[in-house]
Amino acid sequence: MSLVQYEAAAPGVAIVRLNRPDKLNAFSLPLERELLAALERACADEEVRAVVLAGSGRGFSGGWDLGESDLTSAETQPLSTRAGQHTWLRLIRLLRRPDKVFIAAVHGWAAGQGLELCIASDMILAAEDARFYFAEVRVGFNMTSGVAKVLPLLIGLGNAKRLALTGAKIEAAEALRMGLVVEVAPAGGHEARALELAAEVTQGAPLAVAAQKRLFDAALEMSLAAIQDFEVMSSLRLTETEDHQEAKRAFAEKRPPKFTGS
Repeated sequence: MSLVQYEAAAPGVAIVRLNRPDKLNAFSLPLERELLAALERACADEEVRAVVLAGSGRGFSGGWDLGESDLTSAETQPLSTRAGQHTWLRLIRLLRRPDKVFIAAVHGWAAGQGLELCIASDMILAAEDARFYFAEVRVGFNMTSGVAKVLPLLIGLGNAKRLALTGAKIEAAEALRMGLVVEVAPAGGHEARALELAAEVTQGAPLAVAAQKRLFDAALEMSLAAIQDFEVMSSLRLTETEDHQEAKRAFAEKRPPKFTGS
């Protein structure tokens, strides 16, 4: 059985689904490698513009399987260069690709590395039965994946510290109130709603969507003045694209634009 399923769900949209339901989609080295391969497949496909990340069975992911390997050994520790050449960080960095938008569709539990995968995505959409568990301090770890940078930006430093330092568990409604998730869908409807969001992404001009994502990413490192300059330069480049000209023609002709990514 494949530990990660890949599905072309709609034009321009793929679903990558964790598929270890008997273990609540807990991460293992094999699952991690299959997930990396699936994300690389999506990133290599020029037709795919949005990727929905989901989990099979009772939840999204319970985090790392503590019984899977010896975490003290450099041969099996998932963040060790010997075990996987930083497989986890490689796949997390793929989520920063500006030409792809990643939407995590969460039901049931999301904890540990599963939750980190969600936070590294562009958006989290939760089913109303979703639960988020910031488990690291309860199992003797700390967060990775850039969460220490991104989580305070999403929910504020005080909330981030409360969740991370206490090992808190929060429900979908509180996650929405904090800003961790962008929307709460009815139980069982999270994947369908995530696919709708993904379809909305594909309606935008490809180069403009990529530019927007690149700006958000760059803003994590730049000063306000620097990002303002970058925004202007990016906007000027986009005015020269065929998609921008098509948008103007479509506006004048009162019809939807037909973007080509050029």
